[in-house]
Amino acid sequence: MHRRDSIDWSVLSGPRVSRRTLMQLAAASGAIGYASRLAAVGAAPGNRAERRQDVQQGGELRWGYGIGQIPTLDPAQVNLGAVAGELLSNIFSGLVQFDEELGIIADLAETWEVSEDGLEYTFHLREGLSFHNGDSLTASDIIYTYERTTNPDFASPHANKLALITEITAPDDLTVHMVQSAPYAPFLGTACSRGPGRALLPISQRAAEEMGDVAFGQAPIGCGPFMIDPDTVEVGGGFDLLAFEDWYGGRPPLDKVVVQLVAEASTLVSALEAGDVDMVDILPLIGYDQIAAIDDITIVEAAGTNWIGLAMNYARPPWDNPEARMAVAKAIDREELINTAFFGRGTPGIGPIAPAFGWVYQGADEAEDPQAFNLDEARALAESAGLDGVQVNLITDPNTRVEQVIRSQLSEIGLDVQLDQMQQNAYTERRNSGDYDMDILGSVVDVDPDDNIWNFFHSEGPFNTYAYSNPEADELCDGQRLTSDQEERTQILQELRLLLANDAAYAFLYHLPDVTAFYNHVQGYVPIPEQRYLEHLWLDQ
Repeated sequence: MHRRDSIDWSVLSGPRVSRRTLMQLAAASGAIGYASRLAAVGAAPGNRAERRQDVQQGGELRWGYGIGQIPTLDPAQVNLGAVAGELLSNIFSGLVQFDEELGIIADLAETWEVSEDGLEYTFHLREGLSFHNGDSLTASDIIYTYERTTNPDFASPHANKLALITEITAPDDLTVHMVQSAPYAPFLGTACSRGPGRALLPISQRAAEEMGDVAFGQAPIGCGPFMIDPDTVEVGGGFDLLAFEDWYGGRPPLDKVVVQLVAEASTLVSALEAGDVDMVDILPLIGYDQIAAIDDITIVEAAGTNWIGLAMNYARPPWDNPEARMAVAKAIDREELINTAFFGRGTPGIGPIAPAFGWVYQGADEAEDPQAFNLDEARALAESAGLDGVQVNLITDPNTRVEQVIRSQLSEIGLDVQLDQMQQNAYTERRNSGDYDMDILGSVVDVDPDDNIWNFFHSEGPFNTYAYSNPEADELCDGQRLTSDQEERTQILQELRLLLANDAAYAFLYHLPDVTAFYNHVQGYVPIPEQRYLEHLWLDQ
């Protein structure tokens, strides 16, 4: 057993916290899920300084981004993990950031101290920081960001990441002091980091108040290496990112990144193959072999922390009937789904714990799986629940490859699944408001299992839009946050996984790897899993 009061949390102090230290601390604190993700990542060769030598300045990168529309780029409101890790990480800097080994290193905070009891964090900002609009960035902006994110009227889905903070002050313009009610090992990564830590990505108060929430979400004023050209923003089309001359790290080599939104996976693959884009954010797995055969293209693959499942809205019949939900869960052949939709490049899911979290993850071959594919049992449950001939809508964005497979498989139990296809913004609005019968979604870019469990399965979770409520699940979601013992947390999370599977809270589907691809003339890529830092890139043309 590990006693929380025996841990020296000051090892989290900066300007760098190594992956080894994070792993050791997480093991002692019970937050080993964060560290297990670190353990799955190998060190990349070389370092950032070496990558910046002999680079060519100028040019524009054409970046194909696999989404049809982006609902918002306001960090405190972004609920698409890929947008946080791949776009926000270039528009906004954080207090800290990740290195190639997923260690924590300095970003806006040049250094920081953590008290021995883990309750106090003191960040020392760099001098001369500025936002894209020319305003200075000081400690007061961090406090404003905290207050904005935690304002109940603003309803940020990331406010819960800051719930332990009881006091935040600015002793001077370059110092931020935070006091928490309890230690939380992944705090630097989940709340303070560039990308995933979007709860505290600094916001310019003047810009937010003058622009208003909607306009700010379309073309936010950040402090990262690239700034949005507001004149280029086109809903469903994309926008240009311009090198920020006054970024503290120095002007990026690229002049411009042209972000091209591409809704269809096959179209994105074709655009890369034809040379219409230089790089894609995530390579659709349906085109993996096709792109891998091109000698002029590099593919980079890393372990993902995602899970994807099928949500059934408890507030709408027939999904208030547990037999109906379990019939659906048992009717899905996950191996066939992965082979058909992703050409075998995926892992069947039995719960919301990703394979990258090796300390607690168990696959179907080693853990009880109440949702295991069994068509006979599924048909019997469907008959009992009266599903034969029932028509339900499955909402979806323009990519329907997975939905088509699910629709076909569920027809085997008599369920008539109609695909309600719409553009990304409309889909996101329907999903967030709970206006659906069924939906396929999940969680990505997570640094600890808590990120992809509490938000979805606690009755007060911001992404629990399908009305799941089980007091036992709430107790387990809260309990795994509070324990400082690794073995106890593992037991709680496995108990929760089994409960969710038995409830058919979701029909759990699969986990996917993180894969990106770019032409060989794109140089300087820093491989940080599920994140894309573009300030190191340059074009050898």
